[in-house]
Parts: sequence; C-alpha cells; structure tokens
Amino acid sequence: MNVRIEGGTARRRSIIEGERALIEETVKYGIEHLKSDPQFAARAFETHFGTVARKQINRDEVLGYAVEDLKISPPTEIEAAAGPEELNQPFMDRLGSYAGEASTEELRQRWGRVLAEEVRNPGTFSNKVLRVVDEIDAATAKLFEDACDHRIGDSLPRCLTGELPYATVIALTTAGLLVEPGLGQHRGFSGSKSNTGEDFWLISFDDNALVISKDAKLPDQQFGGMADSSRAIFRNHTSFPATSVYILTKEGLAISSILPDKAREAFLRYAGLVREQMPEIELRICRRNVAGGYDVVQILEGSPPEQPSPGFSTAT
Repeated sequence: MNVRIEGGTARRRSIIEGERALIEETVKYGIEHLKSDPQFAARAFETHFGTVARKQINRDEVLGYAVEDLKISPPTEIEAAAGPEELNQPFMDRLGSYAGEASTEELRQRWGRVLAEEVRNPGTFSNKVLRVVDEIDAATAKLFEDACDHRIGDSLPRCLTGELPYATVIALTTAGLLVEPGLGQHRGFSGSKSNTGEDFWLISFDDNALVISKDAKLPDQQFGGMADSSRAIFRNHTSFPATSVYILTKEGLAISSILPDKAREAFLRYAGLVREQMPEIELRICRRNVAGGYDVVQILEGSPPEQPSPGFSTAT
C-alpha cells in the first residue's frame, strides 16, 4: 500500500514541477520578447491595462446607478437596523466580476439595481440568482418586466395576465424565472374565521389578502361565467375555490425585487375583477399585520344585481 501511495504522490509531484517549469519558461519568453520588440510591449500594455480600465469604468457606472436607485428608494428604518454594516465580501467579489463585463447601459442599470436591492435586503441574491441575472438577454428581461406588472407576491394571476403566449412561457421558464406551468397552477382560498367567529374564505398574496363570506354563492368556478377561461377568477376544486396563476421561481421572485413594485395595484385590480363577477357580495381587502394576521383596510360593499356597484369605502 505504501508503494502505491508513494507512486501516486511522485506522479503528482512531477506534474506540479512540470507546470511550474512551463510557467517560468513562458514568463522568461514574454520578458525577452518585450525587451526585443517595443511594439509588442506597447500592444501588450494597451491590451492589458485597457481591459483593466474598461472593467473599472463599468464597475464605477454600476455603482453610480446603485447610488441613484438608493436615493430614490432608500432602505427603510427596519432594513437599515436589521442589515449588516458591510455587504458580504464573496457577494461583492462575484458582483464585481459581473459588473466589470457590463458594457451596455442596460446591463449597468441592471447590476446597479441588483447592488441597491442587496443593500436594502442583504442575502437576496445568491450565486444562482446572480447567474440567472447574468444570463437573461434584453428581450427576455423585457418579457419578464411586463409580466411582473401583474405580480402579487410570487404569483401572476391569469385573470390579470391572460393566457401568456407560448413563446413567452418558454422564454421565462428556460431563463429560470417561471415555474413550468404544466397542467396548470392555482392559489387556493383557505377557510378562516373573523374575530366574531364568522366563517370566511381568504386568499392571500404575500401581504395582501381578499376575504369573502363562505355563504357567498360563487360563479361557475371553471370559467367564472366568462367566455375567455384565461380571464376566469375561479376554477373548480374539490373542497375550496381557487384562482389560476403562473408561479415565479425563487430566482424569479428575487429578480422581481429590482423591478418597480406594482403588487398593490395588481392586487386591487384582482379584487376589482372579483367584484365584477360577484357584485352582490361584500368583499374585504386586508393587509398583513405585525402579528401575522390580517387587518381589514377596505370594504367593497355588496349591492343588489340591478344596482350599480359602489366603490371602495374605508373600514372602521
């Protein structure tokens, strides 16, 4: 056994010595060539330091965009208090590598937003997320940004997006931004009780929730009473109503954080569509509280079908 171990060690040592000798000879050749050929030296100097300078300019531009983003949307007091004093050095090293290659304004802005969001919420961008950001082309980035206009939490309600074109779904799933839809995805309503013991159906999207009474008569759950099933609010389920959605991957959700946050507006549009299909019932719009529950912040009052639907009213 000792002979076999020593033999393997000797071979590895020979390989290492050979590589060292090759590197030394290469360096000697380069130095001699630099001395004998001034033009070669000038080209080498310009190429090396030109590359270094361009990468540094790109990094500086990325930093500038990050500063602008943070001025527009600075960290909240909670984020500032919870975050570390300095960003993780491995993250900064990886970001510096990507930022150095950001040769277009679009890429510089993209990495600037990544840096700004990492300042606000450290730990958002893992190695995998950074790789996904780096690999997204401009066309796919635009498709994703358009889709995220309808994002609520990690979901894209189909009643808001409509049926996404097949090419768009393929582009977003291939880029690692969207979970493969397969036979369909949904977000279901769950049973809940009010403080007074009343039974409700509740559907939550991150910090937003919509509540309807369990006694409410739901429209046809497969098509929502609509000719276009992609715009239906509800779908059939064995024990609870549900809404058809597209779901973002973890990487897609992280990357969506660098886009304008339109989740609240999208949720209110969703509530408005529910209202259109069920004008007779009362809808309660809620926001998550610090205890983890939900507070009613707005009410859509029910009305007889023949009457026009009233608007929002502030809950007391």
